[in-house]
Amino acid sequence: FFEPASVAVVGASSDPGSVGHAVLRNLLYGSTHGPESRENGFPGPVYPVNPGGGEILGQRVFESLSAIGEPVDLMVVAIPPKHIPGLMTEAGGAGIGHAIVISAGFAEMGEGGKELQRTMVERAREAGIRIVGPNCLGILRPKSGLNASFAESQPPEGAIGLLSQSGALITGIISYANQERFGLSAAVSLGAKADVEDEDVLEWMAGDDETRCAALYVESFPEPRKFLERAEEMARTKPVVALKGGATEAGAKAASSHTGSLAGSLAAYRAGFAQSGVAMADSIGDFVAWSRALAYQPPAPGRRIAVLTNAGGPGVLSADAAGRRGLELARLSEPTFSDLDGVLPRIWSRNNPVDVIGDAGADRYREALNILGRAEEVDGIVVILTVQAMTEPKATAEAIVEAHDDPSWTKPVVCSFLGLLGTEEGRILDAAGIPELNLPEQAVSAMGALARRGQWLRREPAPAPPELPHPAPDLDRARELVTDARAADQENLDLDRARAVLEAAGIRYNRSVTVSEAAEAPAAAESIGYPVVVKAVSPDVVHKSDVGAVRLDLVDEEEVRTACDEIREAVASHDPEARITGFTVEEQVSGTEIIVGVSRDPDFGPLLMVGMGGIFVEVYEDVAFRLVPLSRRDALEMVGEIEAQPLLDGARGRPKLRRGELAEILIRVSELVGAVPEIREIDVNPLVITEDGLVAIDARVIVE
Repeated sequence: FFEPASVAVVGASSDPGSVGHAVLRNLLYGSTHGPESRENGFPGPVYPVNPGGGEILGQRVFESLSAIGEPVDLMVVAIPPKHIPGLMTEAGGAGIGHAIVISAGFAEMGEGGKELQRTMVERAREAGIRIVGPNCLGILRPKSGLNASFAESQPPEGAIGLLSQSGALITGIISYANQERFGLSAAVSLGAKADVEDEDVLEWMAGDDETRCAALYVESFPEPRKFLERAEEMARTKPVVALKGGATEAGAKAASSHTGSLAGSLAAYRAGFAQSGVAMADSIGDFVAWSRALAYQPPAPGRRIAVLTNAGGPGVLSADAAGRRGLELARLSEPTFSDLDGVLPRIWSRNNPVDVIGDAGADRYREALNILGRAEEVDGIVVILTVQAMTEPKATAEAIVEAHDDPSWTKPVVCSFLGLLGTEEGRILDAAGIPELNLPEQAVSAMGALARRGQWLRREPAPAPPELPHPAPDLDRARELVTDARAADQENLDLDRARAVLEAAGIRYNRSVTVSEAAEAPAAAESIGYPVVVKAVSPDVVHKSDVGAVRLDLVDEEEVRTACDEIREAVASHDPEARITGFTVEEQVSGTEIIVGVSRDPDFGPLLMVGMGGIFVEVYEDVAFRLVPLSRRDALEMVGEIEAQPLLDGARGRPKLRRGELAEILIRVSELVGAVPEIREIDVNPLVITEDGLVAIDARVIVE
């Protein structure tokens, strides 16, 4: 596909407005509107194919593939879809092994189109042909002069491998690349992905010497787990950036648990990408900026950055952006301050951002950059320039390149020459591998991607699991309990069964006694010790607190009896048909509440969640997700992603979380759903941080 010796265009046309004409012209001349010079096009033989024969663009047109009489490596197909299955058989007979099917009219057209697509793939496989497409833009490989697409032009040669389910996104990025002069190693439009998949191209990019970063736009994966395995393999040696389309929660399946309602396609993709080392962008701007930085700059050794600027406002905005991107402004050391004092005006900011003042010329930028590059406390540098009367943009760009090219330079640098869009200055920087981005916030965002890349590469093995005050897991017992529940026709397991399943998985609970009658509850409370909690046991109530089926802070026998009566009334008023089969009387446990849960994504399978819990879990949504199975390192990273870290660390006298203990509980829940696939959803909520460790006080288990 990427290094063919010869190409045939099936459906070549003399009509300048047709796809077949655009593809032929691109192969011959490199672009649809450039000069008609073969020096800019594909260097090997190009064979137009059309039953009408004749001549197009000075090239003989062959009536069929067999009429060519010479070996053909690749064919580009732009003919009506109904003829393509037969074409595959013909191409196999001619020894062609690769086809780019640009034609639309297949699976996107309904059942008839899907059947036609299946037939095409079957014929291609019988003939030994691999297919990119259908309904795609094509493939561009600038180094080879290959523009086997109907894009308007080639991008510059470069190190970014662009892979997209959308051909239009590729053409937009090519236009941007031509304006800003950053390059692509390849651009691949997969279209309907009838045969060649994202992971196939990703594997090629991993081994391609020209590609230093893979940039992927995707809407869906037929086999997402397979893709993530391939992406993680590549991420170990080359960065992978992804932009996910169609990521709203509208596609999430209906769910009964908190975990299920918070999960969705976006959460699953974020989790899978995080585990695989894929940088997931949320906008085209970040997608392009991150790819440019990751392709050419080294990973940052830490998160401490310096901002070098000749203007206060953009420096302040960059500092704000750094905080949003998980970066911190480096605290400059006294030796660094002293060195900067020696080269900057007396009125310089003496702070980070380093404001070199509006009249800064190229020399001032060069000297300050060299000092910051040597500073041990700085992990990366964002350089900002705004154009003023005294500014020397071109000389400053050359000075930055000079400093960056010093063999001792090891830190990443990203620039923003504000307002100089598509100018020579930016091209000077990009040609030297220094991304020049239009806005300071984009430059800071790109530096954030470099910092996260460095952090992912530096990951150390997770520590050994700690000794836990939890029961040992017994997954065979968990399977038996779920089998019994299904035999009892329980989809939403009652509280006793749910508790037993999770205890079998190795999760510690508060002390509890279950009674079948309210009259037995006071004695149970006496055996536990006041204060206690009373909850309804019901297979028909999913969220007990929502319907008044929980009573807290009960301190004597009378309050326990009253609580049972009130719970019956509350449940009946909510759902007269709901069954109450008993009550649990539980030790009241106080502390910071968190949630651990699982839902099943239709594409990715089990998705595990941890976050701040209690009744406000869906209000604050301070949660993190990962796919199952879960490694210990994944588990610890999840805990670190919770935003309310001060609460976990014991703010205002609260018990402090033992992170290793929570990570081990996450591992156990992961192992539970792996061993018992009938479990559809789980909520352990709340799981309470106490002085003696984590204690579960409520749970929900829903089975298929």
